[in-house]
Amino acid sequence: MTRVLIVDDEQSARMRLRLLIQRYDDLEIVGECETTEDARQQIERLAPDIVFLDIQMPGGSPIEMLRTGNLGRLRPAVVFVTAHSTFGVDAFDVDAADYLLKPFTASRFAKALGKARERLTAVPGRRLTLRQTDGRAVSLAPAEIVWIEASGNNLTLHLRSTTLKLRATMATFCNRVREFGFTRIHRSFAVNNALVRELQPWTHGEYVVVMEDGTRLNSSRTFHENVSALFAP
Repeated sequence: MTRVLIVDDEQSARMRLRLLIQRYDDLEIVGECETTEDARQQIERLAPDIVFLDIQMPGGSPIEMLRTGNLGRLRPAVVFVTAHSTFGVDAFDVDAADYLLKPFTASRFAKALGKARERLTAVPGRRLTLRQTDGRAVSLAPAEIVWIEASGNNLTLHLRSTTLKLRATMATFCNRVREFGFTRIHRSFAVNNALVRELQPWTHGEYVVVMEDGTRLNSSRTFHENVSALFAP
C-alpha cells in the first residue's frame, strides 16, 4: 500500500482529497493535518509515501518546511495543492512532484498522483543546476523540461508544471543538454525528444511539432535534418 498524508487547513479541501484518494485501492490515508507544524511532526512520525500539501498554511511556510526541515529518512513525494498560481517556481525549487491548482478535476488529480508515483519509483540520476534570472539556483532532472524558448540572450524553460527564466543563449544551452535528448528545431525553439508526440508536415520542409502537453511549435527549414531525425527508425 502507498501511504498518503493530507495537509490542508480547510476541511472541505481535505474532504475533497479524501474522496479522490479513496477511489484507489492501493492508497491508504494515514493522517490529515491542519497546520504546517503538525504536518512536519506527522511526516516524521508516519513516514508517508505521498503528501498532498496546501502551499499556504497556519503555523509556518510549507515551502520552508520542505527546504529546511528534517522530514525523516526517506523524503515523501509532495504534491502541492493550492488556489494560488503564483508559487509554481517555489514548489519546483523544493522538488515537488506536481502543483495542483484548485479547483481541480478528478482527471487532473489522477495526473498529479501519477507524477507522485513516478517520483517514488524514479532512479536517482544526473540533474542540472541552473541559475535563474532572479539569481536563484535550482536543481532539476532534465526530463522535467518539455521545451525551450529563446528570446535574444534569455531562455524560458517550459517545464511540466511551471516555467524557469535563464540568461543564456540557445546555442550554449542546447550544447549543454544535447546528451539528455534535446533537439533544436528552430532558431527560437528546442524540444525534449522523449516528449514529442507528433510531427505534422507543414510547408517547404517545415513541420509543426506537437508536444506531449499539447504545445504546437513550428520548425524551420534550417533545422530540417534535426526534426526528421526525431522519429527516424
